[in-house]
Amino acid sequence: MSQQEKEKQLRRFVTEMRMMEGSVDVLNQRLQLLTSSMSELRLAQGSLRDLKGVESGNPLLVPVGGGVFMDAQLGDISKVVVGIGADVSVEMDCEKAVEGIGERLQEMEQAQGAVQQQLGQILAQLESHQGMAERLSMEIQNAFQGAQ
Repeated sequence: MSQQEKEKQLRRFVTEMRMMEGSVDVLNQRLQLLTSSMSELRLAQGSLRDLKGVESGNPLLVPVGGGVFMDAQLGDISKVVVGIGADVSVEMDCEKAVEGIGERLQEMEQAQGAVQQQLGQILAQLESHQGMAERLSMEIQNAFQGAQ
């Protein structure tokens, strides 16, 4: 392979590695979003399960954000309002809500697995490209030093 071809291939590897690094960043952001959403769903699922055993009218501390809580009383939880996406919410039986949350969690776990698999594949390709780019860079550098 000629020196110019090596330099051209090295530039191609560097460009591809930058694209892969961008993909890695996007996939890491997706993983963070999925992890955050899954934590939120698990919290909601656990809260609904815990509240099923509490009698209506019992006092509660409700978090309103920033470490601030307010006193409230538990109302009827036989029906709950669940967000289903696109700013749409529906009222449903508490048991059905817990089941629905479980199904959403399973879907998110599958999506998380798929994203992790993609991430692993891209990281393996990136590592391979880095090794090839380093070898080409050394060859180019050695050829340049030998020409002087």
